[in-house]
Amino acid sequence: MAIVIDFKNAIRKAIFKKDDTVNFYFNEILRVQYPYVFFYIPSFSLERAIDPEHWRKVKLMCVVEYAKDEDSTAAELWEYMDTLAEAYKLFDFLDTKLRVENPEFKLVDGVLQMTFDLEFYAREKDATELMEYLDLTIKHGGKNGTNTAKI
Repeated sequence: MAIVIDFKNAIRKAIFKKDDTVNFYFNEILRVQYPYVFFYIPSFSLERAIDPEHWRKVKLMCVVEYAKDEDSTAAELWEYMDTLAEAYKLFDFLDTKLRVENPEFKLVDGVLQMTFDLEFYAREKDATELMEYLDLTIKHGGKNGTNTAKI
C-alpha cells in the first residue's frame, strides 16, 4: 500500500506545480471545497519481483476529476483540460519520470474526468536492517581453563 501513497503524493505534487489554488482529495471526499481535484485508483496490480534487485511491475488505472464550483458549466470544465493534461504529461515518482500518454477526457456528473493507465517498474524497499558488526564472545572450558574468542 505504501507505493499507492507515494504515487498519490506524486500526483498531488504534479497538479500543485500547475495550479496551487485547487484543493486536492484522494480516495474520498468528506466535505468538498471548490475548486478541487479528486484522484483515485480504481485498479492496481503489483507483480512479483522479476529479479534479485526487487524490481516489480506496477499497473495502475487512474482517475482525476476536476470541479470549479458546485454549478460548473461545461465550458468552464473543458477550459481546465489543458491544465490537467500538462500537469501529468511528465511528472516525478520516486526516482523516475512518468509520462501519461493518451489520457481520456469526459464530462461526468458535473465534473471533468481524466482517465489514464500507467505501467512502470518500481524497486521494492527493503525494510530489513543488515547487521554491520557483531560483537560476540565465546567462552568454553578446556584443559587449561577458559579460552575466549572474539568474532
